[in-house]
Amino acid sequence: MIPKAIIEKILDAAHIEEVVGEFLSLQKRGIIYRALCPFHQEKTPSFTVTPNRSMFYCFGCHKGGNAITFLMEHENMTYPEAVKWLGRKYGIEVEEREETIDEKQQRLRRESLLIVNATVHKHYREVFLRYKPAQDYAYRRWGQKYCDEIEIGFAPIDGKALARLPLQKEFLQELGLINKQGYDFFQNRIVIPIKDRYQHIIGFTARVMDDSQPKYLNSKESFLYNKRNTVFGLDVAWRAAGKAEQMYLVEGAPDCMRLHAIGVQNAVADLGSAWTAEQFQLIKRATSKVCFIPDNDPPKGGADYGTGIEAVMKAGKLATEQHLIVSVKEIPTSEEGKKEDPDTYFKNQALFKAVEEEDFILWLAAKLFETSGNTEQKSDAVKQIAHLLSFIDDDTKLTMFIDALTKYHRGKLFWQKAVENERTRRDSPKEDEIDLNRQYGFWIDHGKYFSTTEKGGVIEWSNFTLTPLFHIKDPLMAKRLFLLTNELGIKEIIEMEQEDLISLQKFRQKLESLGNFIWKAGEKELIKLKCFLYEKTETAAQIKQLGWNKKGFYAFGNGIYYGGKFSEVNEYGIVHLDEKGNYYLPAFSQIYKENTDYFRFERQFVHFNFSMILLRDFTRQLFLVFGDNGKIGFCFYLATLFRDIITLTTRSFPILDLFGPKGSGKSELGHTLMSFFVIDNIPPNIQNSTIPALNDTVAAAANALVHIDEYKNGIDTAKIEFIKGLWDGTGRTRMNMATDKKKETTAVDAGVIISGQEMPTTDIALFSRLIFLSFPKSDFTDDEKKNYQRLLMMRSKGMTHLTLQLLTHRELFVKAFYDQYHLILGDVNKRLGSRNVIDRIVQNWVVPLTAFRCLEGKLDLPLSYSEVLNITVEGIIHQNMECKTNDELGSFWRMVQFLNSEGEIYEDADFRIRSVSRFHSSIINETEWAEPHKILYLQKTRIFMLYKLNAHRNGETSLPEESLRYYLENSKEYLGEQRMTYHVVKKGNQVLDFDHRDAKGQPTKMSVQQRSYCFDYEKLVEAFDINLEMTREENNS
Repeated sequence: MIPKAIIEKILDAAHIEEVVGEFLSLQKRGIIYRALCPFHQEKTPSFTVTPNRSMFYCFGCHKGGNAITFLMEHENMTYPEAVKWLGRKYGIEVEEREETIDEKQQRLRRESLLIVNATVHKHYREVFLRYKPAQDYAYRRWGQKYCDEIEIGFAPIDGKALARLPLQKEFLQELGLINKQGYDFFQNRIVIPIKDRYQHIIGFTARVMDDSQPKYLNSKESFLYNKRNTVFGLDVAWRAAGKAEQMYLVEGAPDCMRLHAIGVQNAVADLGSAWTAEQFQLIKRATSKVCFIPDNDPPKGGADYGTGIEAVMKAGKLATEQHLIVSVKEIPTSEEGKKEDPDTYFKNQALFKAVEEEDFILWLAAKLFETSGNTEQKSDAVKQIAHLLSFIDDDTKLTMFIDALTKYHRGKLFWQKAVENERTRRDSPKEDEIDLNRQYGFWIDHGKYFSTTEKGGVIEWSNFTLTPLFHIKDPLMAKRLFLLTNELGIKEIIEMEQEDLISLQKFRQKLESLGNFIWKAGEKELIKLKCFLYEKTETAAQIKQLGWNKKGFYAFGNGIYYGGKFSEVNEYGIVHLDEKGNYYLPAFSQIYKENTDYFRFERQFVHFNFSMILLRDFTRQLFLVFGDNGKIGFCFYLATLFRDIITLTTRSFPILDLFGPKGSGKSELGHTLMSFFVIDNIPPNIQNSTIPALNDTVAAAANALVHIDEYKNGIDTAKIEFIKGLWDGTGRTRMNMATDKKKETTAVDAGVIISGQEMPTTDIALFSRLIFLSFPKSDFTDDEKKNYQRLLMMRSKGMTHLTLQLLTHRELFVKAFYDQYHLILGDVNKRLGSRNVIDRIVQNWVVPLTAFRCLEGKLDLPLSYSEVLNITVEGIIHQNMECKTNDELGSFWRMVQFLNSEGEIYEDADFRIRSVSRFHSSIINETEWAEPHKILYLQKTRIFMLYKLNAHRNGETSLPEESLRYYLENSKEYLGEQRMTYHVVKKGNQVLDFDHRDAKGQPTKMSVQQRSYCFDYEKLVEAFDINLEMTREENNS
């Protein structure tokens, strides 16, 4: 990731005419450059580069943007490549670092909303170009060239035009572009884009074409647009203001547009609301000088001045307090006494330059003293002017102002004393500080705590102050959050456990661990401070398990979904839920911002709401890539969202098993299903994870999915038992040493996915607790790979917005599940007929089928109940067969090993194990392996009979020979049949042929040829844990 500050530094340094000039031949025409457009064919240049705006624009094909956009479009660079190219050109080192979850969240959210605004703006622009009345109005007012350059649009009167765009409704609502009913916010209005300084559209301002009210509407506040921080026209004015060392401030967008149109580029507007300190701080980064141009409208209702003049009186004071150098250009009053504003008055630059510019303080003084008729009013005027003068640090400048002010009142000494008094007043204790001392025995001054001694002296308690944020209520681990600010203005958010506030030593240790924060007083003073802090502290409850909460909301690591609305955590990790109270989600608190090792799961389990993918489109791609497995996986996800409702009926919840070889897509289905809850799923590896760690994973969220990867049958028995317990909703049992030392068992409220290259048949009780999905294919066509890549792109921004959509159907699910479950269970059993099927397997598969059935009528999906029913029945039959096969075959192979160890069957007589590099059989053509393979050749007749006899002798039921042959021939270890020669053995002795002797005169061994079953011996060992290879120990005694 390239830090935002580096990108902004590069864009500020880049001269777009130099960048474009490296690739195109530019010709200067006044303040702009022209060229033939590189993006479409043309004979007359319509491609322009405007240095003051740091942008290019083509009037022919309408492509435009900044230096980065040009490189991406013209040179086919990626965004990072373009930034690095510019960095090299302008000597700025581009350092990349790993992006934090919080940074990624902010970036993806911003990118998604910017895409929405850009798409909506394109729609407005297309409507404008088709609607002549809108063109006539705009061109008449600002000129066609300027209107085309800033791409003015038009919002049609059609009430739901935006709803038909391929954009997510939630995004449009978040940006205030439509209401909850889907109606457009802007209708029948000229629409002007509001851009940030880097040309990104962050909102819109829109005007009616007649005199109806309200004349102007601005975008509602959103993640992108905040009126307190937004300055209209800054994209044009930023660089121009830097060169001119001044910025002109007007009231509304049309005023700013007029100044831009006549060539006054360093002009901005506040969009009709009062100027704010945040806006002035932003402007201050470009220039230290501002000049207000107020609307000159007649006074109303007995007021001394019109609203435009009064607005600048207030705004100028605030700008001066922000240490800006302020002046005013006041438009002359018209002869008719009508309103004049910059849009109507400044027809050209000559008129603009003719209006005199005055220092704000002197301009304000003239206004105030002009209307001050009595001593009280004059006194108030003096105080206002002295207050502004108190912010001037330059003594020479202050003296010059005082010299000029003497013509309004008294002499220099009078004004000097007034300024001194004002500075003293600003620095003196406020009334609330006096009350603080009276009530709690201390006060705050210059960012520190003080108190008085009995003898009237002053004691300094600290070099910091604490602002109480929240008390996190917990019977065992209560804590408090404070904002810590030292006398130098350095701020830290601190989380203190209760014991940190009881022990003076721990209190000091906690403070000083964060830097220059020193407590100089004792325990008595700390108690006084706590009395004050505790009284001012709100309480919040920490959410320890994400997902569904019994309070009726759904929690992510970065916020809570409740009542149809997602509420993000604030900088302290707190979410306010009205009547539900306050909740603490620490993962996204500023306290842990740098400590990425903490709350890893909570930082992944987040709702970004950046994706605009519709449920139907995503599931279509999911089903295209994963087929029937994808359909069952999706239904399992639906069931997981309402797990707590399901288990009230079933008392258990199935585990989804994804089995297949490497590269088959099994883990990718797991990642895709997890994208409904997390971004960048990184499942724990069951082989190298401890049971406590696995327990934390499955207990971290309720009604959500968790994924455990790399299952193998050789894992610890304890882990097998742990997984089996998840079906019942129970995790690890441990002794709780923090309370009464009693045993406690972790409740598991999540839907669990396990994936691996081995079928979980080491314990059939585990296998029967699964919904078993197999992925036999690992080679894919180019089209299949492209579809997979498309799915990856779709899921890359997370699918949590779809999860929130589905959660809205909870009430329906509550009402429907119980009855539907029993109806569908009967339906499935009917379809299974007389087959002997394990009940647990049937019940497992019916859960996702029922979940889909409950929601089918509410969801727009390329899937039907009958289709899922057919897949379910086939899945049950297949899993049941695998279960029986692996269970019965396990008994058979264990019997074979027993017979071998007891000496009832013999190697080379009943079976043979050979290492071969070349092999063929009844089902395998000649094949050659790079490494020798061990093949088990099994003589069927005698071994089958011994298996049957010994099973009967031990009171066990053996498989009929026909069934045994079927299971063996359909097992994954089976390699076909081949003729093999065996020795003849009777009663443990080799049968010899005395009629035939070898070269040494010894009788030859009798042998016989038999058709033999062939098996991959190493796979048998792995699957059934057998060993038929006998070894001899050397006797060295």
